[in-house]
Amino acid sequence: MNTQDKITSLRKHMKRTHIDAFIIPQADAWQSEHPEPCDQRFQYICGLNASAGYVVVTADKASVLIDGRYTVQAKNTVDTSIFDIEYYTDITPEKWAINNLNSGQIIGYDAWLHTKSQAKSMQKTCNDAGVILQAVRDNPVDTVWSNQPSPTSQTAIKHKIEFAGKTIDDKMHALCKKISSMGAHYSIISAPDSIAWLLNLRTIEDTQSPGVKCFSIVTPAKKNITIFTDVDCSAIDYNQTQNYEVDFLPLEDFPMAIHHLDTKGDIIIHIPDDAPDWLTEHLNAPTIDIVIKPDPITQLKSIKNDVEQDGIRASQKRDAHAMTHAIKKIKNASNITEKDCANILLKERKKNNLFRGVSFDTIAGWNANGAAIHGTPSDTIIDGDGLLLIDSGAQYADGTTDITRTISIGTPSQDMKEKYTLVLKAHIALATAIFPDGTTGTQIDVLVRAPLWNAGIDFAHGTGHGVGHFLNVHEGPCGISPRSNEPLRAGLFLSNEPGYYKEGKFGIRLENLVLIQKHMDKNDPHNETGKDLLCFETVTHVAFEQTCIIRDMLTPVELAWLDNYHSMCG
Repeated sequence: MNTQDKITSLRKHMKRTHIDAFIIPQADAWQSEHPEPCDQRFQYICGLNASAGYVVVTADKASVLIDGRYTVQAKNTVDTSIFDIEYYTDITPEKWAINNLNSGQIIGYDAWLHTKSQAKSMQKTCNDAGVILQAVRDNPVDTVWSNQPSPTSQTAIKHKIEFAGKTIDDKMHALCKKISSMGAHYSIISAPDSIAWLLNLRTIEDTQSPGVKCFSIVTPAKKNITIFTDVDCSAIDYNQTQNYEVDFLPLEDFPMAIHHLDTKGDIIIHIPDDAPDWLTEHLNAPTIDIVIKPDPITQLKSIKNDVEQDGIRASQKRDAHAMTHAIKKIKNASNITEKDCANILLKERKKNNLFRGVSFDTIAGWNANGAAIHGTPSDTIIDGDGLLLIDSGAQYADGTTDITRTISIGTPSQDMKEKYTLVLKAHIALATAIFPDGTTGTQIDVLVRAPLWNAGIDFAHGTGHGVGHFLNVHEGPCGISPRSNEPLRAGLFLSNEPGYYKEGKFGIRLENLVLIQKHMDKNDPHNETGKDLLCFETVTHVAFEQTCIIRDMLTPVELAWLDNYHSMCG
Protein backbone atom coordinates (compact mmCIF):
# COMPACT_ATOMS: atom_id res chain seq x y z
CA MET A 1 0.00 0.00 0.00
CA ASN A 2 1.10 3.56 -0.63
CA THR A 3 0.95 6.13 2.15
CA GLN A 4 -2.52 7.37 1.28
CA ASP A 5 -3.88 3.81 1.23
CA LYS A 6 -2.35 3.14 4.65
CA ILE A 7 -3.96 6.25 6.12
CA THR A 8 -7.31 5.42 4.52
CA SER A 9 -7.25 1.87 5.93
CA LEU A 10 -6.21 3.17 9.34
CA ARG A 11 -9.08 5.65 9.38
CA LYS A 12 -11.59 2.94 8.47
CA HIS A 13 -10.38 0.82 11.39
CA MET A 14 -10.52 3.83 13.73
CA LYS A 15 -14.09 4.52 12.66
CA ARG A 16 -15.13 0.90 13.27
CA THR A 17 -13.61 0.98 16.77
CA HIS A 18 -14.99 4.46 17.59
CA ILE A 19 -11.60 6.19 17.83
CA ASP A 20 -11.49 9.81 16.62
CA ALA A 21 -7.71 10.19 16.76
CA PHE A 22 -4.84 7.76 17.22
CA ILE A 23 -1.26 8.45 18.39
CA ILE A 24 1.56 6.36 16.88
CA PRO A 25 4.89 6.77 18.69
CA GLN A 26 8.28 5.67 17.41
CA ALA A 27 8.47 3.09 20.17
CA ASP A 28 8.11 -0.53 21.18
CA ALA A 29 7.11 -2.02 24.52
CA TRP A 30 10.65 -1.45 25.81
CA GLN A 31 11.07 2.13 24.55
CA SER A 32 14.00 0.94 22.43
CA GLU A 33 15.84 3.57 20.43
CA HIS A 34 16.01 1.11 17.53
CA PRO A 35 12.81 -0.98 17.51
CA GLU A 36 13.04 -4.05 15.36
CA PRO A 37 11.21 -4.05 11.99
CA CYS A 38 7.95 -5.49 13.37
CA ASP A 39 7.69 -2.51 15.74
CA GLN A 40 8.48 0.26 13.22
CA ARG A 41 4.87 1.48 13.08
CA PHE A 42 5.88 5.14 12.91
CA GLN A 43 8.07 4.61 9.86
CA TYR A 44 5.53 2.27 8.22
CA ILE A 45 2.85 4.96 8.33
CA CYS A 46 4.84 8.10 7.43
CA GLY A 47 8.02 6.77 5.76
CA LEU A 48 10.46 8.68 8.00
CA ASN A 49 13.34 6.76 9.60
CA ALA A 50 13.82 8.50 12.94
CA SER A 51 14.79 7.46 16.46
CA ALA A 52 12.01 9.61 17.96
CA GLY A 53 8.73 11.03 16.77
CA TYR A 54 4.96 10.62 16.57
CA VAL A 55 2.28 10.32 13.93
CA VAL A 56 -1.19 11.52 14.87
CA VAL A 57 -4.15 10.65 12.66
CA THR A 58 -7.70 12.00 12.88
CA ALA A 59 -10.65 11.46 10.55
CA ASP A 60 -9.51 14.20 8.17
CA LYS A 61 -6.01 15.30 9.21
CA ALA A 62 -2.63 13.80 10.04
CA SER A 63 0.65 15.09 11.41
CA VAL A 64 4.22 13.92 11.84
CA LEU A 65 5.81 15.35 15.00
CA ILE A 66 9.62 15.32 15.15
CA ASP A 67 12.48 17.16 16.85
CA GLY A 68 15.08 19.45 15.28
CA ARG A 69 17.41 16.59 14.32
CA TYR A 70 15.05 15.45 11.59
CA THR A 71 13.99 18.75 10.02
CA VAL A 72 15.79 18.17 6.71
CA GLN A 73 14.93 14.48 6.46
CA ALA A 74 11.25 15.13 7.13
CA LYS A 75 11.10 17.75 4.37
CA ASN A 76 12.62 15.27 1.93
CA THR A 77 10.70 12.17 3.04
CA VAL A 78 7.27 12.98 4.43
CA ASP A 79 4.36 13.53 2.02
CA THR A 80 3.18 17.00 3.04
CA SER A 81 -0.02 16.60 1.03
CA ILE A 82 -1.01 14.03 3.68
CA PHE A 83 0.87 15.10 6.82
CA ASP A 84 1.57 18.36 8.57
CA ILE A 85 5.12 18.49 9.96
CA GLU A 86 5.26 19.72 13.55
CA TYR A 87 7.75 19.58 16.43
CA TYR A 88 6.82 17.66 19.57
CA THR A 89 9.14 20.02 21.43
CA ASP A 90 6.61 22.77 20.58
CA ILE A 91 3.33 20.85 20.73
CA THR A 92 2.65 17.42 22.20
CA PRO A 93 0.91 14.79 20.06
CA GLU A 94 -2.18 14.76 22.27
CA LYS A 95 -2.39 18.57 22.13
CA TRP A 96 -2.19 18.48 18.33
CA ALA A 97 -5.00 15.90 18.33
CA ILE A 98 -7.12 17.98 20.71
CA ASN A 99 -6.72 21.02 18.47
CA ASN A 100 -8.32 18.97 15.69
CA LEU A 101 -11.11 17.35 17.74
CA ASN A 102 -14.29 18.40 19.47
CA SER A 103 -15.05 18.05 23.16
CA GLY A 104 -16.09 14.52 24.08
CA GLN A 105 -14.25 12.84 21.22
CA ILE A 106 -11.79 9.99 21.83
CA ILE A 107 -8.02 9.80 21.42
CA GLY A 108 -6.76 6.22 21.24
CA TYR A 109 -3.32 5.01 22.30
CA ASP A 110 -1.54 1.67 22.71
CA ALA A 111 -0.74 1.31 26.42
CA TRP A 112 2.20 -1.01 25.62
CA LEU A 113 3.91 1.74 23.57
CA HIS A 114 3.52 4.67 25.99
CA THR A 115 5.13 4.91 29.42
CA LYS A 116 3.14 5.60 32.57
CA SER A 117 4.59 9.11 32.80
CA GLN A 118 3.65 9.80 29.18
CA ALA A 119 0.13 8.48 29.70
CA LYS A 120 -0.28 10.52 32.88
CA SER A 121 0.69 13.70 31.05
CA MET A 122 -1.61 12.86 28.12
CA GLN A 123 -4.47 12.13 30.52
CA LYS A 124 -4.15 15.50 32.26
CA THR A 125 -4.09 17.38 28.94
CA CYS A 126 -7.15 15.48 27.71
CA ASN A 127 -9.04 16.01 30.98
CA ASP A 128 -8.39 19.75 30.82
CA ALA A 129 -9.71 19.84 27.23
CA GLY A 130 -12.75 17.64 27.79
CA VAL A 131 -11.42 14.95 25.44
CA ILE A 132 -11.38 11.23 26.31
CA LEU A 133 -8.08 9.30 26.33
CA GLN A 134 -8.65 5.59 25.77
CA ALA A 135 -6.25 2.63 25.62
CA VAL A 136 -7.02 0.42 22.62
CA ARG A 137 -7.26 -3.35 22.81
CA ASP A 138 -5.57 -3.91 19.44
CA ASN A 139 -3.19 -1.49 17.77
CA PRO A 140 -4.91 -0.35 14.55
CA VAL A 141 -1.57 -0.08 12.70
CA ASP A 142 -0.99 -3.80 13.25
CA THR A 143 -4.46 -4.46 11.89
CA VAL A 144 -3.82 -2.68 8.57
CA TRP A 145 -0.15 -3.74 8.22
CA SER A 146 -0.68 -6.84 6.09
CA ASN A 147 3.01 -7.75 5.65
CA GLN A 148 4.18 -6.84 9.15
CA PRO A 149 7.43 -8.75 9.90
CA SER A 150 7.59 -11.33 12.68
CA PRO A 151 9.69 -10.63 15.80
CA THR A 152 13.37 -11.51 15.44
CA SER A 153 14.70 -14.52 17.34
CA GLN A 154 17.53 -13.46 19.65
CA THR A 155 20.37 -15.15 21.49
CA ALA A 156 22.34 -13.69 24.38
CA ILE A 157 26.08 -14.10 24.84
CA LYS A 158 28.07 -13.92 28.07
CA HIS A 159 29.56 -10.51 28.90
CA LYS A 160 32.69 -11.76 30.60
CA ILE A 161 33.59 -10.65 34.11
CA GLU A 162 36.94 -9.42 32.77
CA PHE A 163 34.94 -6.76 30.91
CA ALA A 164 31.98 -6.30 33.30
CA GLY A 165 34.04 -5.84 36.46
CA LYS A 166 31.21 -6.98 38.78
CA THR A 167 29.37 -10.28 39.20
CA ILE A 168 25.62 -10.78 38.89
CA ASP A 169 25.50 -11.22 42.68
CA ASP A 170 27.28 -7.89 43.16
CA LYS A 171 24.74 -6.15 40.97
CA MET A 172 21.70 -7.96 42.42
CA HIS A 173 22.80 -6.98 45.92
CA ALA A 174 22.98 -3.31 44.96
CA LEU A 175 19.64 -3.53 43.12
CA CYS A 176 17.76 -5.24 45.96
CA LYS A 177 19.17 -2.70 48.42
CA LYS A 178 17.78 0.15 46.29
CA ILE A 179 14.38 -1.52 45.89
CA SER A 180 14.12 -2.17 49.63
CA SER A 181 15.00 1.46 50.35
CA MET A 182 11.82 2.41 48.43
CA GLY A 183 9.80 0.20 50.76
CA ALA A 184 8.77 -1.97 47.81
CA HIS A 185 8.08 -5.71 48.01
CA TYR A 186 8.49 -6.16 44.26
CA SER A 187 10.08 -4.22 41.43
CA ILE A 188 9.24 -4.60 37.75
CA ILE A 189 12.19 -3.93 35.45
CA SER A 190 11.48 -3.58 31.74
CA ALA A 191 14.49 -1.86 30.14
CA PRO A 192 16.46 -4.35 27.97
CA ASP A 193 19.81 -2.68 28.67
CA SER A 194 19.13 -2.77 32.42
CA ILE A 195 18.60 -6.53 32.41
CA ALA A 196 21.58 -7.11 30.09
CA TRP A 197 23.78 -5.15 32.51
CA LEU A 198 22.37 -6.94 35.55
CA LEU A 199 22.87 -10.45 34.13
CA ASN A 200 26.16 -9.76 32.34
CA LEU A 201 24.59 -10.74 29.00
CA ARG A 202 24.44 -9.08 25.59
CA THR A 203 22.33 -10.01 22.56
CA ILE A 204 24.12 -10.33 19.26
CA GLU A 205 21.50 -9.97 16.49
CA ASP A 206 21.35 -6.17 16.66
CA THR A 207 24.50 -4.64 18.13
CA GLN A 208 22.81 -1.23 18.20
CA SER A 209 20.42 -2.60 20.86
CA PRO A 210 22.33 -5.40 22.63
CA GLY A 211 19.96 -5.51 25.60
CA VAL A 212 17.72 -8.43 26.56
CA LYS A 213 14.09 -7.77 25.61
CA CYS A 214 12.12 -9.00 28.58
CA PHE A 215 10.07 -8.05 31.58
CA SER A 216 11.23 -9.03 35.04
CA ILE A 217 9.95 -9.17 38.59
CA VAL A 218 12.48 -8.69 41.38
CA THR A 219 11.64 -9.94 44.90
CA PRO A 220 14.32 -8.62 47.29
CA ALA A 221 13.07 -10.60 50.32
CA LYS A 222 13.52 -13.86 48.41
CA LYS A 223 16.72 -12.71 46.66
CA ASN A 224 15.05 -13.63 43.41
CA ILE A 225 14.51 -12.23 39.94
CA THR A 226 12.21 -13.84 37.37
CA ILE A 227 12.90 -12.96 33.74
CA PHE A 228 10.09 -13.26 31.20
CA THR A 229 11.67 -13.39 27.77
CA ASP A 230 11.86 -15.22 24.46
CA VAL A 231 15.57 -14.44 24.17
CA ASP A 232 17.82 -17.48 24.52
CA CYS A 233 19.70 -16.65 27.75
CA SER A 234 21.31 -20.05 28.28
CA ALA A 235 24.74 -18.37 28.20
CA ILE A 236 24.17 -16.86 31.68
CA ASP A 237 27.07 -17.59 34.02
CA TYR A 238 25.43 -19.18 37.07
CA ASN A 239 28.81 -19.18 38.83
CA GLN A 240 28.09 -15.48 39.40
CA THR A 241 24.74 -16.20 41.16
CA GLN A 242 25.70 -17.94 44.39
CA ASN A 243 23.51 -15.76 46.64
CA TYR A 244 20.65 -14.76 44.32
CA GLU A 245 18.25 -16.87 42.26
CA VAL A 246 17.62 -16.08 38.58
CA ASP A 247 14.66 -17.79 36.89
CA PHE A 248 13.54 -17.64 33.26
CA LEU A 249 10.00 -18.00 31.88
CA PRO A 250 8.49 -17.33 28.43
CA LEU A 251 7.51 -13.75 27.63
CA GLU A 252 3.87 -14.78 27.15
CA ASP A 253 3.67 -15.73 30.84
CA PHE A 254 4.30 -12.16 32.02
CA PRO A 255 0.68 -10.87 31.89
CA MET A 256 -0.47 -13.83 34.00
CA ALA A 257 2.32 -13.18 36.52
CA ILE A 258 1.16 -9.56 36.79
CA HIS A 259 -2.43 -10.65 37.40
CA HIS A 260 -1.16 -13.11 40.02
CA LEU A 261 0.34 -10.20 41.97
CA ASP A 262 -3.22 -8.89 42.40
CA THR A 263 -3.90 -11.83 44.75
CA LYS A 264 -1.00 -11.28 47.13
CA GLY A 265 -2.70 -8.94 49.59
CA ASP A 266 -1.16 -5.70 50.85
CA ILE A 267 1.95 -5.24 48.73
CA ILE A 268 3.96 -2.37 47.32
CA ILE A 269 5.17 -2.66 43.73
CA HIS A 270 7.77 -0.41 42.18
CA ILE A 271 7.24 0.34 38.50
CA PRO A 272 9.81 2.44 36.59
CA ASP A 273 8.45 5.64 35.09
CA ASP A 274 9.53 4.44 31.63
CA ALA A 275 7.72 1.08 31.88
CA PRO A 276 4.63 0.50 29.70
CA ASP A 277 1.44 2.13 30.90
CA TRP A 278 -0.18 -1.29 30.43
CA LEU A 279 1.30 -2.34 33.78
CA THR A 280 -0.50 0.23 35.88
CA GLU A 281 -3.66 -0.31 33.84
CA HIS A 282 -3.62 -3.96 34.95
CA LEU A 283 -2.27 -3.61 38.49
CA ASN A 284 -5.36 -2.03 39.98
CA ALA A 285 -6.29 -4.18 42.99
CA PRO A 286 -7.21 -2.00 46.00
CA THR A 287 -4.61 -3.75 48.20
CA ILE A 288 -1.73 -2.84 45.89
CA ASP A 289 0.26 0.37 46.30
CA ILE A 290 2.19 1.44 43.20
CA VAL A 291 5.44 3.37 43.50
CA ILE A 292 6.39 5.10 40.24
CA LYS A 293 10.09 5.91 40.32
CA PRO A 294 12.98 5.65 37.84
CA ASP A 295 14.51 2.28 37.07
CA PRO A 296 17.09 1.84 39.89
CA ILE A 297 19.43 -0.03 37.54
CA THR A 298 19.77 3.04 35.31
CA GLN A 299 21.86 4.94 37.83
CA LEU A 300 23.78 1.87 38.95
CA LYS A 301 24.99 1.05 35.43
CA SER A 302 25.63 4.68 34.44
CA ILE A 303 28.55 4.93 36.90
CA LYS A 304 31.30 2.93 35.23
CA ASN A 305 33.50 0.85 37.53
CA ASP A 306 37.30 0.75 37.24
CA VAL A 307 37.30 -2.33 34.99
CA GLU A 308 34.72 -0.78 32.68
CA GLN A 309 36.70 2.47 32.54
CA ASP A 310 39.85 0.58 31.58
CA GLY A 311 37.87 -1.15 28.83
CA ILE A 312 36.48 2.18 27.67
CA ARG A 313 39.98 3.61 27.24
CA ALA A 314 41.20 0.50 25.43
CA SER A 315 38.21 0.36 23.06
CA GLN A 316 38.49 4.08 22.25
CA LYS A 317 42.19 3.62 21.43
CA ARG A 318 41.62 0.83 18.91
CA ASP A 319 38.61 2.67 17.47
CA ALA A 320 40.74 5.79 17.00
CA HIS A 321 43.22 3.68 15.04
CA ALA A 322 40.41 2.50 12.73
CA MET A 323 38.97 5.99 12.36
CA THR A 324 42.34 7.58 11.56
CA HIS A 325 43.08 5.00 8.85
CA ALA A 326 39.59 5.39 7.39
CA ILE A 327 39.92 9.18 7.19
CA LYS A 328 43.23 8.85 5.32
CA LYS A 329 41.66 6.44 2.81
CA ILE A 330 38.65 8.70 2.30
CA LYS A 331 40.83 11.74 1.71
CA ASN A 332 42.99 9.89 -0.82
CA ALA A 333 40.10 8.24 -2.69
CA SER A 334 38.34 9.55 -5.78
CA ASN A 335 34.77 9.19 -6.99
CA ILE A 336 33.57 7.72 -3.71
CA THR A 337 30.09 8.17 -2.25
CA GLU A 338 28.81 8.78 1.25
CA LYS A 339 27.89 5.08 1.41
CA ASP A 340 31.46 4.18 0.43
CA CYS A 341 32.74 6.20 3.40
CA ALA A 342 30.57 4.21 5.79
CA ASN A 343 31.84 0.95 4.26
CA ILE A 344 35.49 2.03 4.46
CA LEU A 345 35.09 2.75 8.16
CA LEU A 346 33.30 -0.55 8.80
CA LYS A 347 36.10 -2.50 7.09
CA GLU A 348 38.71 -0.79 9.26
CA ARG A 349 36.83 -1.59 12.46
CA LYS A 350 36.29 -5.21 11.45
CA LYS A 351 40.04 -5.74 11.50
CA ASN A 352 39.96 -5.92 15.31
CA ASN A 353 38.89 -9.23 16.88
CA LEU A 354 37.04 -7.51 19.74
CA PHE A 355 34.75 -5.69 17.29
CA ARG A 356 31.14 -6.83 17.69
CA GLY A 357 29.31 -4.50 15.30
CA VAL A 358 28.25 -0.89 14.88
CA SER A 359 26.69 0.98 17.79
CA PHE A 360 24.41 2.91 15.39
CA ASP A 361 24.00 3.38 11.66
CA THR A 362 26.82 5.54 10.34
CA ILE A 363 25.92 9.10 9.36
CA ALA A 364 27.91 10.52 6.43
CA GLY A 365 26.96 13.80 4.80
CA TRP A 366 28.87 15.70 2.11
CA ASN A 367 28.37 19.50 2.10
CA ALA A 368 24.58 20.16 2.02
CA ASN A 369 23.82 16.61 3.17
CA GLY A 370 25.90 17.24 6.28
CA ALA A 371 23.31 19.78 7.40
CA ALA A 372 20.90 16.89 8.00
CA ILE A 373 21.83 16.23 11.64
CA HIS A 374 20.91 12.53 11.46
CA GLY A 375 21.13 11.99 7.71
CA THR A 376 21.47 8.60 6.04
CA PRO A 377 24.47 8.06 3.71
CA SER A 378 23.46 8.39 0.06
CA ASP A 379 25.00 7.74 -3.36
CA THR A 380 26.14 11.36 -3.48
CA ILE A 381 29.69 11.49 -4.87
CA ILE A 382 32.21 13.39 -2.77
CA ASP A 383 33.76 15.71 -5.28
CA GLY A 384 35.11 19.25 -5.29
CA ASP A 385 35.65 21.43 -2.24
CA GLY A 386 33.83 21.23 1.05
CA LEU A 387 33.17 19.37 4.28
CA LEU A 388 32.30 15.74 4.96
CA LEU A 389 30.60 14.98 8.28
CA ILE A 390 31.02 11.40 9.54
CA ASP A 391 29.29 10.30 12.76
CA SER A 392 29.84 6.65 13.62
CA GLY A 393 30.36 4.23 16.46
CA ALA A 394 31.28 0.66 17.26
CA GLN A 395 30.61 -2.03 19.82
CA TYR A 396 33.63 -3.81 21.21
CA ALA A 397 33.64 -6.50 23.87
CA ASP A 398 35.10 -3.96 26.29
CA GLY A 399 33.29 -0.75 25.34
CA THR A 400 31.07 1.34 23.09
CA THR A 401 32.37 4.14 20.87
CA ASP A 402 30.74 7.17 19.25
CA ILE A 403 32.78 9.73 17.34
CA THR A 404 32.04 12.51 14.86
CA ARG A 405 34.64 14.17 12.69
CA THR A 406 34.08 16.80 10.02
CA ILE A 407 36.86 16.55 7.48
CA SER A 408 37.77 18.80 4.56
CA ILE A 409 38.00 17.65 0.97
CA GLY A 410 39.72 20.08 -1.36
CA THR A 411 39.70 23.64 -0.05
CA PRO A 412 37.04 24.62 2.52
CA SER A 413 35.56 28.12 2.36
CA GLN A 414 36.37 30.85 4.85
CA ASP A 415 32.86 30.54 6.29
CA MET A 416 33.40 26.81 6.80
CA LYS A 417 36.68 27.44 8.60
CA GLU A 418 35.19 30.11 10.87
CA LYS A 419 32.21 27.95 11.82
CA TYR A 420 34.45 24.92 12.34
CA THR A 421 36.65 26.89 14.71
CA LEU A 422 33.64 28.18 16.62
CA VAL A 423 32.37 24.63 17.09
CA LEU A 424 35.86 23.61 18.22
CA LYS A 425 35.82 26.43 20.80
CA ALA A 426 32.51 25.06 22.10
CA HIS A 427 33.97 21.55 22.24
CA ILE A 428 37.01 22.74 24.18
CA ALA A 429 34.77 24.66 26.61
CA LEU A 430 33.30 21.37 27.79
CA ALA A 431 36.57 19.43 27.62
CA THR A 432 38.26 21.93 29.97
CA ALA A 433 35.33 22.53 32.34
CA ILE A 434 35.80 22.10 36.09
CA PHE A 435 32.62 21.96 38.13
CA PRO A 436 31.25 20.90 41.55
CA ASP A 437 29.86 17.42 42.07
CA GLY A 438 26.10 17.52 41.43
CA THR A 439 26.20 20.22 38.75
CA THR A 440 23.51 19.46 36.18
CA GLY A 441 23.92 18.93 32.46
CA THR A 442 21.78 21.99 31.87
CA GLN A 443 24.32 24.19 33.67
CA ILE A 444 27.23 22.71 31.72
CA ASP A 445 25.35 23.09 28.43
CA VAL A 446 25.43 26.87 28.77
CA LEU A 447 29.23 26.85 28.92
CA VAL A 448 29.39 24.96 25.63
CA ARG A 449 26.92 27.07 23.69
CA ALA A 450 28.31 30.42 24.85
CA PRO A 451 31.02 30.69 22.13
CA LEU A 452 28.37 29.95 19.49
CA TRP A 453 25.78 32.29 20.96
CA ASN A 454 28.38 35.05 20.98
CA ALA A 455 28.63 34.56 17.20
CA GLY A 456 24.84 34.43 16.77
CA ILE A 457 24.60 30.70 16.03
CA ASP A 458 23.40 27.54 17.82
CA PHE A 459 22.63 23.85 17.20
CA ALA A 460 19.32 21.96 17.53
CA HIS A 461 20.43 18.93 19.55
CA GLY A 462 21.92 18.14 22.93
CA THR A 463 25.59 18.71 23.69
CA GLY A 464 26.11 15.29 25.21
CA HIS A 465 24.39 12.00 26.03
CA GLY A 466 25.26 9.12 28.30
CA VAL A 467 26.93 6.11 26.67
CA GLY A 468 26.58 2.45 27.69
CA HIS A 469 29.30 -0.18 28.10
CA PHE A 470 28.83 -2.53 25.13
CA LEU A 471 25.22 -1.39 25.44
CA ASN A 472 23.05 1.40 24.09
CA VAL A 473 25.05 4.25 22.61
CA HIS A 474 22.46 6.59 24.17
CA GLU A 475 22.09 5.86 27.87
CA GLY A 476 20.30 7.64 30.71
CA PRO A 477 19.81 9.19 33.08
CA CYS A 478 22.40 11.94 32.61
CA GLY A 479 23.19 14.14 29.65
CA ILE A 480 24.26 17.65 28.71
CA SER A 481 21.48 19.69 27.15
CA PRO A 482 18.96 22.41 28.01
CA ARG A 483 16.73 19.65 29.46
CA SER A 484 19.32 17.58 31.37
CA ASN A 485 18.54 18.14 35.04
CA GLU A 486 20.21 15.02 36.47
CA PRO A 487 23.30 15.74 38.61
CA LEU A 488 26.66 14.84 37.09
CA ARG A 489 28.84 12.43 39.07
CA ALA A 490 32.30 10.91 38.78
CA GLY A 491 32.28 7.74 36.68
CA LEU A 492 29.70 8.88 34.13
CA PHE A 493 30.53 8.26 30.46
CA LEU A 494 29.22 10.97 28.11
CA SER A 495 29.64 12.51 24.68
CA ASN A 496 30.87 16.02 23.89
CA GLU A 497 29.36 16.96 20.51
CA PRO A 498 28.52 20.59 19.70
CA GLY A 499 27.75 21.40 16.07
CA TYR A 500 26.60 23.88 13.47
CA TYR A 501 24.32 23.21 10.49
CA LYS A 502 23.73 25.55 7.56
CA GLU A 503 20.79 24.14 5.63
CA GLY A 504 21.58 23.57 1.97
CA LYS A 505 25.29 24.26 2.52
CA PHE A 506 27.18 22.16 5.09
CA GLY A 507 27.18 20.68 8.57
CA ILE A 508 29.82 20.52 11.31
CA ARG A 509 29.87 18.32 14.40
CA LEU A 510 32.90 17.51 16.56
CA GLU A 511 32.32 14.64 18.97
CA ASN A 512 34.55 12.97 21.51
CA LEU A 513 33.61 10.74 24.43
CA VAL A 514 34.51 11.75 27.98
CA LEU A 515 34.64 10.18 31.44
CA ILE A 516 33.87 12.34 34.46
CA GLN A 517 36.68 12.18 37.02
CA LYS A 518 37.44 13.82 40.34
CA HIS A 519 39.58 16.93 39.85
CA MET A 520 39.93 18.05 43.47
CA ASP A 521 38.72 16.56 46.74
CA LYS A 522 36.24 18.59 48.78
CA ASN A 523 38.69 18.53 51.70
CA ASP A 524 41.57 19.92 49.67
CA PRO A 525 42.69 23.23 51.26
CA HIS A 526 42.55 24.90 47.83
CA ASN A 527 38.91 23.89 47.36
CA GLU A 528 36.46 26.19 49.13
CA THR A 529 33.28 24.94 47.41
CA GLY A 530 32.52 22.29 50.02
CA LYS A 531 32.09 19.73 47.23
CA ASP A 532 34.37 17.53 45.19
CA LEU A 533 35.37 19.28 41.98
CA LEU A 534 34.98 17.22 38.82
CA CYS A 535 36.43 17.39 35.32
CA PHE A 536 36.19 15.59 31.99
CA GLU A 537 38.75 13.04 30.83
CA THR A 538 38.66 12.93 27.03
CA VAL A 539 39.09 9.30 25.95
CA THR A 540 38.65 9.71 22.16
CA HIS A 541 41.93 10.53 20.42
CA VAL A 542 41.46 11.33 16.75
CA ALA A 543 42.94 14.55 15.36
CA PHE A 544 40.69 17.43 14.37
CA GLU A 545 40.85 18.86 10.85
CA GLN A 546 43.88 21.16 10.94
CA THR A 547 43.03 22.81 7.59
CA CYS A 548 39.74 24.06 9.09
CA ILE A 549 41.14 25.56 12.30
CA ILE A 550 41.79 29.30 12.41
CA ARG A 551 44.26 29.36 15.28
CA ASP A 552 44.00 33.15 15.69
CA MET A 553 40.38 32.65 16.81
CA LEU A 554 41.49 30.47 19.73
CA THR A 555 42.61 31.76 23.12
CA PRO A 556 45.96 30.70 24.62
CA VAL A 557 44.14 28.25 26.91
CA GLU A 558 42.24 26.73 23.97
CA LEU A 559 45.41 26.45 21.90
CA ALA A 560 47.24 24.76 24.77
CA TRP A 561 44.43 22.19 25.12
CA LEU A 562 44.32 21.58 21.36
CA ASP A 563 48.07 21.12 20.99
CA ASN A 564 48.19 18.79 24.00
CA TYR A 565 45.25 16.82 22.60
CA HIS A 566 46.90 16.39 19.22
CA SER A 567 50.08 15.18 20.91
CA MET A 568 48.03 12.23 22.25
CA CYS A 569 46.52 11.34 18.87
CA GLY A 570 48.24 8.60 16.93
